[in-house]
Amino acid sequence: MKKALVIGDNPYMLDVLSQHLETAGFSVISAKNGKQGVTKAIKENPHLILIDILMPEMDGLIATRNI
Repeated sequence: MKKALVIGDNPYMLDVLSQHLETAGFSVISAKNGKQGVTKAIKENPHLILIDILMPEMDGLIATRNI
């Protein structure tokens, strides 16, 4: 099964995106900030990453560079 990582600080959007991806056949992993997202991306090696740009602690652009 393909894995998707959804990174964002809005719980509602994480839930909506996760539901859509699961319907499309993905196993979904979520992270609530950029730091957590980078850690999970390295550990889980997902096939797809959806990331919010504006987040506290580490924004999506910096997280993307770190991944």
